Parts: sequence; structure tokens; C-alpha cells
Amino acid sequence: MYTFDQYLKLSREAKSLATRYGCACLKAHLGALSAYDMKKKLLTDAEKMKYGADWLNKSSRFYNKKEQGEPIVRRQVVEDIDRRVQPLFSLTSLLCHPLWQLIDNPTPTKQSITEALSNLPHSYVQMLFKEADAVGLVKRKKLSRQAIWKIHASADIHALACLIAFCLESPPTKNDRLDLAQLSAIQYLIKLSIISVFSTVAEDFYILLNQNFSATLVAKHDRLYSDVWPYRAPDDSHIMLPMRIINNYHVNIAGTINVYKKLYQKAIQRGFVNKADVNEQTFYNFICHTEIQQLSNILYQDGPIPDNFRDLKHLIFERTLLRK
Repeated sequence: MYTFDQYLKLSREAKSLATRYGCACLKAHLGALSAYDMKKKLLTDAEKMKYGADWLNKSSRFYNKKEQGEPIVRRQVVEDIDRRVQPLFSLTSLLCHPLWQLIDNPTPTKQSITEALSNLPHSYVQMLFKEADAVGLVKRKKLSRQAIWKIHASADIHALACLIAFCLESPPTKNDRLDLAQLSAIQYLIKLSIISVFSTVAEDFYILLNQNFSATLVAKHDRLYSDVWPYRAPDDSHIMLPMRIINNYHVNIAGTINVYKKLYQKAIQRGFVNKADVNEQTFYNFICHTEIQQLSNILYQDGPIPDNFRDLKHLIFERTLLRK
């Protein structure tokens, strides 16, 4: 994990994202509905007796400002919050997370990317690195299938940092091939934006990411292939789905998030999945932008549909081959 001083040295935009996300996580952890409620839940019983409602209302303005992205400049404030909610929560670890350092460096190097990844939680470091007696941690040249599956099946900013790092360090792809690292990263970002509090910063995060790195990507690719994927919705509206997390097209991801949500609701309506968090995440993991048109057509068709993901994938594959 990076230090609080390094959080303070982030750019204004990255620091704002980190602060907003940290406050959103704190709010969710406390089960608070507002900044006032957040402040109240952090007080001890003795403090609640000591301070009146007027003081509480005024002091909660601090959290209002932080939710809007105003940085926390005093380490003692963060330490006090962590002391009140530990060991189950750490605002420090969220503000100082490697993700913010990674996206705040418009000219990343192999060393800077490796440093960011080496500051991830221990379980991720074990997946990404191996121990070498002479030099310490050495990045693995190839990840195991199990490690790749774990990253994609998760729903946290640790995995998002990994996927973005893979994009930044990946070699140029041929013009006739999809960039699978980029596609995996954008699909993961969409999923995370729906099922977690990352939704509070997702769109601004995507904008900052492209502001910082799209120029680098252009330098790596002579001609970007398939920045977007056309999708025709059931109401005949046309939506362009992003195929890269970093691209030249700068698609508004709000439209794509809405497509995912509508497909999930339709899957519930058709009885394909039950309304449960685990089913929602599994469904979003299943979505692939190159197959999303056939998935939509099947869910909205009259008549029976498959009742499991394996058969649904097989039907999508058949229809893709037949261009039905």
C-alpha cells in the first residue's frame, strides 16, 4: 500500500476520485443514508450524549464535502475514522490504493506498473509475482488459468488495477485482432460500476483514464481496430458499446451500463436467473460485447430459452455462426 503523503501528491482529479470512492465505501460499510447519518454512526454513545443535533448537523458538512471530492488533507482525520471502524474497514487503504497511482501516471514505465502491482494486497501479489533470492519479487511472465479466472470473477478495485496494468504493459495488437486485454478491462469496469459503490465514480474514472492514456495508445497503434461494437436494442435504438477501456472514441459508458442492467432484468423476467447478488455478478461475468446482440435477441424472443449458462452460450455460438 502507498502512503498518505503519496495520496496527497496525486493530481487533483485522481485525488478527488479516491476521496469520493473512499467516502462511498465508508458510507456503505456503516449503512449510512447521508453525510449526517455517517457522522452520527461514527460517534460513540458518550459523544452522542455530549453533542447536540445542531453540532452534529454542522460537523457533518465535512463528509458532504468529501463525498463531492474535496481531499482529506490531515492524516489524523483518516486515522481517527479508521480507529472508530477497524478492523473491518480502512479508509487509509482506499485512499492510498495502487489503482489511483497507476492511473495518475500518463507516462507509465515497466517499473512504475510493477511498483503499483506490488503494492496490491498479498493475495494478488502472490498471483502476479514470484520470489527470486537475488532480486526479491519478479513479475510472472504468464499467469495461471486459476489466477486469470480469479481476477475476472472478482468484484473489487484490486482486480481492476490488474486489468488496467495489463492494458498499459501489453504489446501492440495487430490491426485485424481485438485487443482482449482492453476488452476484458472495459467489461470488468462496467460490471464493477453496477454491482458495487464504484458506481459513484465510474464515469469520471473512465474519462480520466482516457484523458491520461489515449494519446499513449494512439502512439502504440497505427489504426485502432473496433473501438466500439454496434448494438441494436429491442426498441430499435442503436448504441455503441466500448470495446476498449482506453480508446479514441470516448463512448459514454452510462449507455452501456444501462444495456447490462436491462438484459439482467429481462433474464430475471424470463426466469433464467433469480434476483440475487451472486446471480447478478455471474450474469454480468457471462456478458461479452461481441455476443451481446445474440444474447439480447434470445432473451427477448418469443418461446422457450435455455435454462443454464452452458446451453445459452452454445445457442449464442450457433446463432453467431449462422448469423441468425
